[in-house]
Amino acid sequence: MTAALRTTGLTAGYGDVAVVHDLDLEVHPGEIVALMGANGAGKTTALLTAAGALRPLGGDLEVLGTADPREDLRDRAARGLALLTDDRSVFRSLTTRENLRLGRGPMDLALAAFPELERLLDRPAGLLSGGEQQMLGLGRVLAARPKLLLADELSLGLAPIVVHRLLAAVRELADSGCAVLLVEQQVRLVLDVADRGYVLQRGRVALAGTGDELRRNRADIERSYLSVTVEKD
Repeated sequence: MTAALRTTGLTAGYGDVAVVHDLDLEVHPGEIVALMGANGAGKTTALLTAAGALRPLGGDLEVLGTADPREDLRDRAARGLALLTDDRSVFRSLTTRENLRLGRGPMDLALAAFPELERLLDRPAGLLSGGEQQMLGLGRVLAARPKLLLADELSLGLAPIVVHRLLAAVRELADSGCAVLLVEQQVRLVLDVADRGYVLQRGRVALAGTGDELRRNRADIERSYLSVTVEKD
């Protein structure tokens, strides 16, 4: 099966400062891949580079069958990529309804995934709770039926019960054929839904395996790889 996202020897960073080194990673249609690591391990840098928000410093990057280094985020979005950043990805001054209408898919699909948004349709997104904002951003993405979803810290600042709902919706999206890359620190939560995973340490892959393999070693992963903080993510 052709990968929706493939990096080979990818080096990425800011200016000429590399944060991610020699990254080999694949995400296939229908699977969720977790990218884990401590703060500063390079997770967000890798995600933004894959999305087209940052240019690679070296190596190869193929997204949805195209390996054109000149592509940016807008180009990749037009071809089926969706990006959810850790700032909730909503327009705070617009209502929930207006946010959903800005999406590429029908509003009804977003409301089917998160029916609690219906009573909030006329409320400004900035007045929603953190969990409601994340449902809004994810619901808008789900309705568009992307081919590749890149999501950064869906769980950030949210109660576990909300995170379980978000991850269940992402699992359903992947089961429909979407390729999903989830950047997460919450190992126990993300590995409940992930098919495979990679652990970054200081910008390099320190561990990789199937979801089952990584679940069996969750305690070791948390103890060995998630307690070290470096300068910049």
